[in-house]
Amino acid sequence: MRITLAKLEMNLKPDLFKPLLGLVLGAAVAVGCAGGSSTTGGAGTSGGTAGTSGSAGTTGAAGTSAAAGTSGSAGTTGSAGTTGTAGTTGVAGTTGSSGTTGTAGTTGTAGTTGGGGRGGTTGTAGTTGAAGSTGAGGTTGAAGTTGAGGVTGSGGVTGAGGVTGAAGTSGTAGVTGAAGTTGAGGARGGTTGTAGMGGRGGTTGAAGTTGAGGTSGGGGTGGSTNTCPPATPPTGGTKYCSNSKGSAGGNYSYELWAEGTGTGCMTVYRSDAKFSATWTGVEDFLARIGLNFDQTKTPTQIGTISSDFAETKTGSDGLVYVGIYGWTVDPLREYYILDDWGSTKPAGVASDGTPRTSVGTITVDGEIYDVWKKTRVNKPNITGTDQTFDQYFSIRRTARQCGHISISTHFSEWTRLGLQLGKLYEAKLLVEAQDSTGTIDFTTATVVVR
Repeated sequence: MRITLAKLEMNLKPDLFKPLLGLVLGAAVAVGCAGGSSTTGGAGTSGGTAGTSGSAGTTGAAGTSAAAGTSGSAGTTGSAGTTGTAGTTGVAGTTGSSGTTGTAGTTGTAGTTGGGGRGGTTGTAGTTGAAGSTGAGGTTGAAGTTGAGGVTGSGGVTGAGGVTGAAGTSGTAGVTGAAGTTGAGGARGGTTGTAGMGGRGGTTGAAGTTGAGGTSGGGGTGGSTNTCPPATPPTGGTKYCSNSKGSAGGNYSYELWAEGTGTGCMTVYRSDAKFSATWTGVEDFLARIGLNFDQTKTPTQIGTISSDFAETKTGSDGLVYVGIYGWTVDPLREYYILDDWGSTKPAGVASDGTPRTSVGTITVDGEIYDVWKKTRVNKPNITGTDQTFDQYFSIRRTARQCGHISISTHFSEWTRLGLQLGKLYEAKLLVEAQDSTGTIDFTTATVVVR
């Protein structure tokens, strides 16, 4: 083209060439610009939507507290019964801690021109709610102590442990947001991804209820000393109504002795040392069954002597003694261990109105006995001739109608107090009555040596 224009410029006149050259150049520029233009690309879309956050774990339900143990029931004892201590209140279970709220996913960043948008971060899962602690069981109330002759109160029932709360479930993780698509050569930025929703916090576990406190044991009631189980009196046997002695079966011997006015009889059953007796208006009446000894050994040389008994009686007038009775020789001694009596408790005055001497107190088989001494002058005894001798008495503070009597322990305690015994003649279960009318049945009766 440049050659053609040069040739034309040379052939045309100057005054005609300039306008024509301007027209030619303008047209060439227009044609060149139209041939080289391009269209603008569309804008890329933004990065993908952000992932949703995980839902928070639910809090474990709190364990319920244990019910408190009930206190032991008080013994139905006499005045000696102490009040049972109250059970303590069970500790309430602690409240389960609430699960933490899951954090929301972050917003995806907008894609740059031509580049892909970055996805939102994954929401963190909520933490698991901690289980409530188990409530501690209430302590058992202590049973009241047994008064003399009373029935022991039964122990309280121990409270059961509380149930442990179940653990909360873990929150699920948030879903990762998808990346935005890349814009094709566009000049416009992609749209911004939407943020994930925040996880919802777990609900708080309910607190355990407080265990109810144990009730206090009631105080022992005063009064009744007879707590022996019911028993049927024996039947049959051999009846004696005058002074006599002999075998009662096995190793046992019986003896009946009376003087003065009135009548009295004893029935020997030949079953252990069991017997019964009746008396009417007697001046002095003794019936007894137990062991005889050969009068060559002291109680300590013989062994450990004890008795178990249970009896029921009627009539309460005059003097009535129930317990262990016997004699020793070298020196001559008459002894009594009295666990029951009639309407009047024996003490410091003898039946004839003369005083006894107080020697002290001893504790045997869990009970206090008062010890007394009395000198009898020219009185009947086991030798058959009237002699002077000492009587020893252990008299229980509270009467009872059944139980165990540690005979040898009384003997050793008397020795400690300065009361001398000789060689043992007998150790027998006894009923003695003076100026009295009544009956007695021994439904349990043993005297043994070990």
